[in-house]
Amino acid sequence: MKYVVSKIIFTNGSQDLWRRASKQVSSESSNAINPSYIISCHNCGHGSDLRGCPQFPSAPEGSSKSCSSPDAVEKVRHEMIQQIDLWLAECHAIGKSSI
Repeated sequence: MKYVVSKIIFTNGSQDLWRRASKQVSSESSNAINPSYIISCHNCGHGSDLRGCPQFPSAPEGSSKSCSSPDAVEKVRHEMIQQIDLWLAECHAIGKSSI
């Protein structure tokens, strides 16, 4: 499957049944970077990057403490933040240069 998109982060838990329907390998072209992360732990399912493991409506803040590998979840969250910060800085630079 070929994707023609930019500035999209794909994240999947290693136990997520939907991950095979997602992009699992990062790609980079001359004008786009689309990172893909797989969070590896025995109870990292769908949405673990945002909601933690297992997912409970009573924990909307997204705690990773219940994951078998909380460091893996926190590492991917940190990398996502770094990537988004980079994209925002690029947009800010483009905005300043067009003034």
